[in-house]
Amino acid sequence: MSNSIDVSIVIAAWNAQDFILTAINSALAQKGVSVEVLVVDDASTDSTCTVVESVKDSRVKLLRSEKNGGPGAARNIGFAAAQGKWIAVLDSDDAMHESRLKNMLRASPVTADVLIDNFCELNSDGVISKPFYSSSNLPLGDLSLSFLIKTNLVFSKVKSTGYVKPLFKNEFVKEKSVQYWPEVRIGEDYYFLASCLASGANAHVLDQAGYIYTIRDGSISSKMEVAHISKLLCFDKKFTQEYQLTESALSAQQARYKNLNRAYYYLLLVEQIKTRQFFPALLNILKNPSSALLLSLPIKKRLFFW
Repeated sequence: MSNSIDVSIVIAAWNAQDFILTAINSALAQKGVSVEVLVVDDASTDSTCTVVESVKDSRVKLLRSEKNGGPGAARNIGFAAAQGKWIAVLDSDDAMHESRLKNMLRASPVTADVLIDNFCELNSDGVISKPFYSSSNLPLGDLSLSFLIKTNLVFSKVKSTGYVKPLFKNEFVKEKSVQYWPEVRIGEDYYFLASCLASGANAHVLDQAGYIYTIRDGSISSKMEVAHISKLLCFDKKFTQEYQLTESALSAQQARYKNLNRAYYYLLLVEQIKTRQFFPALLNILKNPSSALLLSLPIKKRLFFW
């Protein structure tokens, strides 16, 4: 770890040739902090690597994955190579305000292992939204594991805190051997942050919004399917087996299990209706009436993640 680098910015990239320069330039434009930009190419089939290599700045380093492993696997490569005191995750199609990292580090409590800020969205017309979270959705100060778990639900009015893009203290992540689970391609950021908190991380929410999510035309959230919920339930089981949770975290986890199971039987019901399996659908409704109530949700909310 280099004392001269404040933040290592890890960008996992796959077929990102059309937009990755914006992310890289955003990282290089950070004011008041020293950075390195680690772009991990996840076996792209386009010209992503060529575009990255065209950036003539010694702070940019291209790391190549031998095979496509998903965003979590790519980030693990970047985290392992990171030399900065802090590590920031930046998606290849997103950006940061030029003062984001400086402001976060200045406001950081001495004891913090994870720093969390709010974010805004940039639409295709170039308009930046107001901060995504209110103070009630994402309270300032310490963030507990139980709060993270109970605010990561599907088909819910609760704004998911799984969207946040924290800064992680490099020393903490490596000392506790926290890694992304490569098999997780849905909610990988949630499980990584949850693993940090379960490992004893002190996470602090700051009063600022410096991360910018880019909403691209033609890009929609992943369509929710029964298989997705099944995977989330399996990953949650793995999480509870790997970590000894407090009573409050266990209570929140039980509520999340209930939420995911409700979503599972709802999506199964939708499949049964679409394939005209009316008798199995009727049995499903009788056994899981709360899942059937989700049919009243707006179509967009029912079909897509979070």
